[in-house]
Amino acid sequence: MTSTHKQLFVFASQLRHDPICRKVFNKKCKFSLKERLQGRGITTVKRQPLQKKQPGKKSNWRQHHEDFINTIRSANINPDYVQCPHCSRRFNEAAAQRHMKFCEEQAARCAFAVKSTRQALVSAHSHTYVVLEPDLPNCSLW
Repeated sequence: MTSTHKQLFVFASQLRHDPICRKVFNKKCKFSLKERLQGRGITTVKRQPLQKKQPGKKSNWRQHHEDFINTIRSANINPDYVQCPHCSRRFNEAAAQRHMKFCEEQAARCAFAVKSTRQALVSAHSHTYVVLEPDLPNCSLW
């Protein structure tokens, strides 16, 4: 090992390494920018340290976003429209009467079909897992 640092070498390599290592470690450091510019009449300017962001106001962007969305929704909703109790969609009076009748029947059909299908599958195959999909056409589970 050399006296400069703890590096292990094969003996032949160490004989070559030692003088090179001493030469490198005995070199003088290069001048800094300040010392190089000292005799030339150039002034140096210290950089301002970066200022950290002050932990002041916390942003409540989520609340602003929700307020914005609610404002847009309330602006688009016509107060004369009637809301369907089954799917929460809004219709004018004539369309609402037609739709509510249809939507009520669909909701009852889908709920009954899914419930009966689920019960039948659970009782028949109690040891397996089954992904349920409604088998009725035009039946959405909103």
